[in-house]
Amino acid sequence: MDSVRAFDIPVDDMQRARRFYEKIFGWQIHPIPGSGGNFHAAHTVPVDENDEPQIRGAINGGLFKRGTHGLKETFLEVTVPSIDEYLKKIEAEGGQLITPKGPILDIAFFAVVRDTEGNAIGLWEDVKKQGT
Repeated sequence: MDSVRAFDIPVDDMQRARRFYEKIFGWQIHPIPGSGGNFHAAHTVPVDENDEPQIRGAINGGLFKRGTHGLKETFLEVTVPSIDEYLKKIEAEGGQLITPKGPILDIAFFAVVRDTEGNAIGLWEDVKKQGT
């Protein structure tokens, strides 16, 4: 079963949104290097040295500049073993590609699709490290 790995919330003013989520919910929010300031990680629970949640079943997420990836709505990211294979299945079932597969730094590949109900879903595929 593929799991939800993160949530993504669109914002117009990153600093205003960051202050809101930090003050209201106590989230730790910081910019992701290489994102040009368009994406900030939002830690809702403590993370380990690999930026993974330390609480089993918890998910973290982020704030993204509205319009990044062609999206204006909140969406979830699902970890899949192969974006290419999932794109075939999604399109066969009536879903649509929004943002083609592309790299996220050197850690993953990412694409965005719409389901049959018009909802956006991010697909995350970890980069396979040599020897793993």
